Amino acid sequence: MKTFSLLSLAAGLALVVFGLGFSPGVQTAEAWWGRDCNRKEFKTELVKDACAKGGQSAAKKAMKKFVKAAKKQDSDVNCKSCHKNLTPKYETKKDALELFKKFGGK
Repeated sequence: MKTFSLLSLAAGLALVVFGLGFSPGVQTAEAWWGRDCNRKEFKTELVKDACAKGGQSAAKKAMKKFVKAAKKQDSDVNCKSCHKNLTPKYETKKDALELFKKFGGK
């Protein structure tokens, strides 16, 4: 009886993971697992495009690449230069957009 229950549970879990993961309306695995971007309104094309493509992880990758390039102009630049906090909301400081543009962001 235990074996049957475990198999049923495993089959049910597989249906949930694979069935819902590929259902219409779910654009990415990131969005399905709740890791889509926190913002719905964007002031920069870089983050807007990254979020549309791959959710929060794509936005983080894009911003890390941006920060790496910005460090060539100012070695003190880091994530906290523009963000009040990082996870979970990645709130930005008042001058974040100005700094973003200063280092070549669009």
